[in-house]
Amino acid sequence: MTVDDTLVDVLAGHRRAGRGDRPALVDQRRSVTYTELEREVTVRVRELRSTGVGPGTRTAVVLTSSLDSVVDFAAATSLGAAVLVLQERAGETERSAALADFGTELSIDPMGVTRLRSSRPGGGDPAFAVTSSGTGGRPKVISREWSGTLHNSATFARGLGIDADDVVLTTSPLGHSYAIEAGTLAVLSAGACQIVPSGPLTPARAAALAERHRPTVLQTVPLILDWWGRGGVPHAGWWKRCVSAGEALPAQAVTAWRDAGIPVYDHYGNSELGQLTLHPAGGGGSVGNPLPGVKLKAGGDEPGPVVACFPGLSPVRMEDGHPVPLADAKGWVATGDLGVLDDDGLRLTGRSDLVINIGGNKVSPLEVETVLRALPGVNDCAVVGRPGPSGETQVWAFVEAGADGFDAAALRRRAGELLMTVKVPSVIRRVDQLPRTGSGKIRRGLLIEDGA
Repeated sequence: MTVDDTLVDVLAGHRRAGRGDRPALVDQRRSVTYTELEREVTVRVRELRSTGVGPGTRTAVVLTSSLDSVVDFAAATSLGAAVLVLQERAGETERSAALADFGTELSIDPMGVTRLRSSRPGGGDPAFAVTSSGTGGRPKVISREWSGTLHNSATFARGLGIDADDVVLTTSPLGHSYAIEAGTLAVLSAGACQIVPSGPLTPARAAALAERHRPTVLQTVPLILDWWGRGGVPHAGWWKRCVSAGEALPAQAVTAWRDAGIPVYDHYGNSELGQLTLHPAGGGGSVGNPLPGVKLKAGGDEPGPVVACFPGLSPVRMEDGHPVPLADAKGWVATGDLGVLDDDGLRLTGRSDLVINIGGNKVSPLEVETVLRALPGVNDCAVVGRPGPSGETQVWAFVEAGADGFDAAALRRRAGELLMTVKVPSVIRRVDQLPRTGSGKIRRGLLIEDGA
């Protein structure tokens, strides 16, 4: 497979290699083999071409848990369009802003194809665009080259050891970059099978699905990994490995899987460059060494900005239809994360835009959260900086915990025994649930707002 292949080329390649009768995708209604998926995509290519989709056409595709939307995506990218992936559950305001920023000409959703504006003269280059997670505010539209994106996903599949015998269960909605890139694109590049469930699955439903479809790889986020682990899912099915991304991976989320003899991998990636590292969980907080082709730079003895590059990718942020370059002259892209890079790999220490400045002292929310999560009664937590009564910045902790017996003062005292005074939260608030994105990331921007 070469990096300029389209998805219909990839599907045809698997058919020619004798894998045409193997299952490619499974949703809640049906499953398709590689030959059947190639046929559906080929038909859809002809249909979309008649509506004006072509090379460089800025086309938005709403990805759902239905295979039909994957066919739309595969057909639009195979026509060489610049494709923006939209999340099914995005609010109308969020979606409208993304369409405007991308300069969308055509929109494809379960209702059909809608023209939003006239096509640009001469079209443009094939591209893949996603919206960022929006954990710190309004999501941004990030666009990059299609060929580099497909190459990056294939590199991730090889790194995780996905092959044609694997069945990958993806728990995040397909509209999220992690699900479509480390999931669908990685799976199709390897000739494996992807299961796309409808909505969040309880451990009982996940176990039943595992018994029915026999997934071998779980592609998920820490929240689901922990929930399913405590719910007995590791003992259902034929799991070979799990991979987690999106948030820091707490040690307790890995325990049940490791006890069942199932390796868990920690993975780091972003909207700008896709998949960056992969590492067995539990390596001293490291998210691993760079994947082949990925270059990383970060701090040495002290945390520093994490910058990365990948051949064939020069991401841009789209604003009102215009690209704003994110890479410097040598292709390096600032990720917005802070970390330390040594022989053990990359250890993330937080987001540069979330570091809390307390009287000149820099406080990492990640460090405080790690301490709080280890305390009794704390299911999860998020730490942010918020103004105090006199306008000074304070450390606030929002703690997911049961109401019975919750004692914020006791938590503060215990945190004070484990952290420097400046890092101890001034305020600890109990919440039933932290606000999250569809992929499980905490929406810290909402916690910083005055009305949170």
